[in-house]
Amino acid sequence: MDIANLKYVVGQAEADKPAIIRFFTSVDSYSVQCFNDEFLWLQNCVKPSKIIVMINSEGGSVLHGMSMFSVIRSCPIEVDCVVEGLAASMASIIWAAGDNLFMHDYSLLMIHNPFNAKLMDEDPSVKQTVEAFRSQLETIYTKRFGLSKDKVEAIMNGEGDADGTFFSAKDAVKAGFLPAENVIKTSKKVRDKVKNEMAGVDDMTSICDIMTAVSAEVDENKLIENIDAIRNRKEISQIQDKYTMEQNETINFDAISAELGLAKDTQAAAIKARIAELINAENTLKTVQGELTATKIKLEGKEAELVNVNNELTETKASLQAYKDAEQKAREAEIASVIEDAIQAGKIEAAAKEAWVKMAEADFETVKATLASIQAREIITEEIAKDAANVDKIEETLTDVEAQMKAKVKEHLGEVKFEKF
Repeated sequence: MDIANLKYVVGQAEADKPAIIRFFTSVDSYSVQCFNDEFLWLQNCVKPSKIIVMINSEGGSVLHGMSMFSVIRSCPIEVDCVVEGLAASMASIIWAAGDNLFMHDYSLLMIHNPFNAKLMDEDPSVKQTVEAFRSQLETIYTKRFGLSKDKVEAIMNGEGDADGTFFSAKDAVKAGFLPAENVIKTSKKVRDKVKNEMAGVDDMTSICDIMTAVSAEVDENKLIENIDAIRNRKEISQIQDKYTMEQNETINFDAISAELGLAKDTQAAAIKARIAELINAENTLKTVQGELTATKIKLEGKEAELVNVNNELTETKASLQAYKDAEQKAREAEIASVIEDAIQAGKIEAAAKEAWVKMAEADFETVKATLASIQAREIITEEIAKDAANVDKIEETLTDVEAQMKAKVKEHLGEVKFEKF
C-alpha cells in the first residue's frame, strides 16, 4: 500500500490522536479493499487514540460490505461512525459497525431488503442466496440496536410500494438507532441548503453527490470537537446523575444485603465488594454475548459465502454438461457425415453403415483414415478402363471363361454351336 497516496484517510494521521477515514463511494470489491487496507494501516501502524469513519454511500455489495463490517467491529481501538451524508442499504450496516454512532442533523439513513439486480428473482438458487443475506442483515440490525425482529422486518420491507425506509436524524433517534445527543448540529444555512437541493431528488447516486458537496464544507477538526463535546456531555451527565442519586436516595443496607443474599448486619464494604463482583460478572456476560454475536455474524457470512460457492459450482457443472452435450452432438454429426460420404462414394455398402458408426465411436480417427484410404468405386472403374493392360487381361480372362464353358457343354450335351447376336 502506498501510504503517500492514501484514498480515504483524511489529513495527517498520528499516534494517540483521533484519525479520520472517509468512505464516500459505493460498496464494491475495489472500494472495500482500499478502505480495509487503509483502516488496518491506521489500526496497526499509526495506532491513533480513536478512528472516526465518515460515511456517504448509496451502498452496494452485501458480500464485500460484510468484510468492512467485520474489520471495523474487530478493531481494538474505539471507532466512531458518522453518517456524513447518506448511509443507504449496505452502507447502513457499515455505519452500524461503530462503537459509537453519530449523524449530522441533515443526514439520511436508508434501510431495505437485499436484492440481486443481475439475476431473476424467480431462480430458486438466487432466492436462497438473497434470503440468506436478508436474514444476516436482519440479525445485525436486531442485535446491534436492540430492536425487535418484527420492527426490523417492517423497516426493511418499507410501507406500501416503498423499497425500505428512509430516516432523517430525528427519525433515527425515534426508531432507536442512536441517542438524541449523538445528532451533530449544523447551521440553519447548511440544513436549508440540503433541503433545497434534495427537493424532488430520489436517486441514490444524486443524493450522494449532493451530500458530498455539502460535506466538503465540513471542518474535520470541528467534527472531532463536536464528537468529543457530545461524549463529554454524556460523561458529565452520568456523573451528575450518580451524584444526585447518592444525595437523594437513602440506602437501606439491610434491604440491599437481603437482595444480595448477604447477612442482615453485613458491613458496607462487603456489600460494595459484592456489588462490584456482580457488576464484573455482568460485564463479562456482556463481553461474551458480544463475542457470541460477532461470531454468529461471521458464521452467517461464511454460510452465505458457501451458498455462493455452491451456486457457482452448480452453474459451472451445467455449463460443462452443455459443452459436453454440444461436443457429443458435433462428434456424432461428423461421424455420420464421414460414413455417409463413404457410402455415397461407393467405398462401403449402406448395409455396413451401423457397424462403421460403432467403430467410429470407438476410434474415429482410425476409421476416418481408413475410409480416406479406400478409393471410390467410380475411380477404380475409370482407372481400369484407362489402363490398356487391364483391358487385355480382362479380354483374355473372358476368352478363357468362354472356352471352359464350351468344353463343359460339349461334355454333357455334345457339339453345340455358339452364335453371336
